[in-house]
Amino acid sequence: MIYQVDHHKVQVNIQDIQENHRYIGMMSLDELKSCYQQLGIEQTSIERLEDPSLFHQNMIIPAYHYYYGLIHLINARDIFVKKDTLALFIFQHLFLVVVIDDEDQHIREVFQSSTDDVLQRDVSITRLVYYFLSDLLAADYRYLEELQNEIEELESYEEDAMSFTNQLRQLNKELLLLQNYYENLMTIGEDLEMNHHHIFEDDDSLYFEIFTRRIERLSKNVEMLREILNQAQTAHQSREDYKLNKTMQFFTVVTTIFMPLTLIAGWYGMNFENMPELKSVYGYPAIIVLSGIIVVGLIILFKKKKFL
Repeated sequence: MIYQVDHHKVQVNIQDIQENHRYIGMMSLDELKSCYQQLGIEQTSIERLEDPSLFHQNMIIPAYHYYYGLIHLINARDIFVKKDTLALFIFQHLFLVVVIDDEDQHIREVFQSSTDDVLQRDVSITRLVYYFLSDLLAADYRYLEELQNEIEELESYEEDAMSFTNQLRQLNKELLLLQNYYENLMTIGEDLEMNHHHIFEDDDSLYFEIFTRRIERLSKNVEMLREILNQAQTAHQSREDYKLNKTMQFFTVVTTIFMPLTLIAGWYGMNFENMPELKSVYGYPAIIVLSGIIVVGLIILFKKKKFL
């Protein structure tokens, strides 16, 4: 579907498109293949969008009289779900969104809402592109806040170390993918700022600079979250080290307490003929009392030293 948007949003046919009017449109890739020549799109651009090697890349490419690009959207709250994919074609008089994969209808909803909201302001094609791209990422700040809360909860994680390590590895992978994602989007914003072949109005190029700075802030937020995650890992490791130290200290104290008893047992276990204690009536009870005194004395000593 193609809309003429000079003053009102009116649906038109492709053959009615004229360069002295402004248009926006949205269609599927199959629909585009059947009419791309009427829109002035080169066949190489269509082939580029279907290149399997680009299925996971975000890009924007300036052709002679239009921009075309491919964007794989990542849900910042769950980056491992299936990605929405769209292609963009930007002319001086036409902004076309090509839906490649949109199971949750997110792209279509953003297209309708962003265009409906700004058309009343008599905006240019450049601004329409800016508002559409910005609305696609509008929820990312909220998603990153939720991710930050999840990381902060991880700092006080008290469960087993293996479970913590698995969660840590998962979050670290998510943040790394998000950072690469935003860096790719920054590249798209910078390429649009270049305004190759003067496709955009010079006064409106500022909007793409604003878009690039916004993506840069998202990227910095992800970098901050990675630092917080490293701090959570350090804090958890400190707790584990403390627990290990307390355990080792306990076993050291127990070993120290029973070391004199081991010495006594070894000493009197030699059974030499001339050991007077072996024939003493009070030898056995005396050794028991001596051992008890040693144990109690060491326990008192360790408690004063706060080893127990």
